[in-house]
Amino acid sequence: MKKWSKKVAITIVAVVIAVLGTCQASDQPLVTNIFYDTFVIDALSDVSVQTGIPIIADTTVSGFVTLDLVDVPFEEALNRICIPLGLTYRLMDGGYYLVGAATTDNPTFALLSDIHVVKVRYQNADTVSRLLTESYKPFVKVDSETNTIVITASPEMIARIQSDIAMIDRPIRQVMLQVLVTELSDGARKALGTEWQWESSKPSSNVEGALSFTAGVLTTALGYGPTSISDFLVALKAEVQKGKAEIHANPRIVTLDGKPAEIFLGEEQQHIVLVESESGQSISRQRIVAETGIRLKFTPRISDEGEITISVEPEVSIVTGTNKEGFPIIASRRASTTVRVRDGETFVLGGLVSEINVKSTTKVPLLGDLPLLGKLFRSENSSSTETEILIMVTPVILDGSAAAEVL
Repeated sequence: MKKWSKKVAITIVAVVIAVLGTCQASDQPLVTNIFYDTFVIDALSDVSVQTGIPIIADTTVSGFVTLDLVDVPFEEALNRICIPLGLTYRLMDGGYYLVGAATTDNPTFALLSDIHVVKVRYQNADTVSRLLTESYKPFVKVDSETNTIVITASPEMIARIQSDIAMIDRPIRQVMLQVLVTELSDGARKALGTEWQWESSKPSSNVEGALSFTAGVLTTALGYGPTSISDFLVALKAEVQKGKAEIHANPRIVTLDGKPAEIFLGEEQQHIVLVESESGQSISRQRIVAETGIRLKFTPRISDEGEITISVEPEVSIVTGTNKEGFPIIASRRASTTVRVRDGETFVLGGLVSEINVKSTTKVPLLGDLPLLGKLFRSENSSSTETEILIMVTPVILDGSAAAEVL
């Protein structure tokens, strides 16, 4: 019984809505007429006489119409006459209809136009405004502070501009970059097999391996495929436990599709330098800030197929000393490349090798400082070690819920 009553109630509501819609349509007088290459003002005059509703056309109304109207409601007839000619209409307080072009140079523009505010949700309002067609520009204003777009135009134009904005203002996909930065000794490099070499054959577009910046050639030097990258991490962990490798950082960063992201792992070293004026009459202190460490710049772009093209610019820098003026000497290793991987794949940045030369002197106290004969009482040793910065990057495409959990 209750189910039957519910169905009856739904049917009654549907009937009421249909009746109300019919009543609203029947409130307007119907228009029946045939226009063939008729001047638009004459057509509007005929419609006004037939329906008894006053229609006033401003000075912008011109053109010719050809159409058949058979029992068409009054406002629908106005739409069919005005829209092809770029005209619009408004019902004024005096009970008459004003017809004209809703353009900014029309004196009646304020009477024929409405205002609508659109809050841009995902994009920048300035960017959305630039992507709109040029014909919309006179009707659109942008407020960058509130990220809103204000549309002042005819109701038909407002609806079209609002629809175009909705198509442009869509959520931008995000990419999370998981980064593992390690430093390998010479022994760890040999154990892990990170040996860089030239390769004459062209690499596959989906190769998962190492990028050799020494030669700038995409290689598979590591020899680990997509299913065994975890084996490489296990081997790396063993080298870390032996003290032959060191993990500097394991950050992750989220950025929008096509937007750059940057990670800096290092320190700022401040140096006080005495600077002499050009006249040579005064000397002042100057503070010099030198940033040293590892800097990574990424710009990911997501394809429709789910592949990620990433532009990568790694840089490793250290202060090696100071010059005669006291300014720091910074040794930097930079590279720049672009790689394409699938969602969740790992690629490796390598070849950022540095060589450290160490000289040590042992001597007999006092005797080792004697001129000429002092060489007999002291010995000098030199050693050279190589270390390599290895950067593993795993890009992951995030949906809305995953991005919220990361942030």
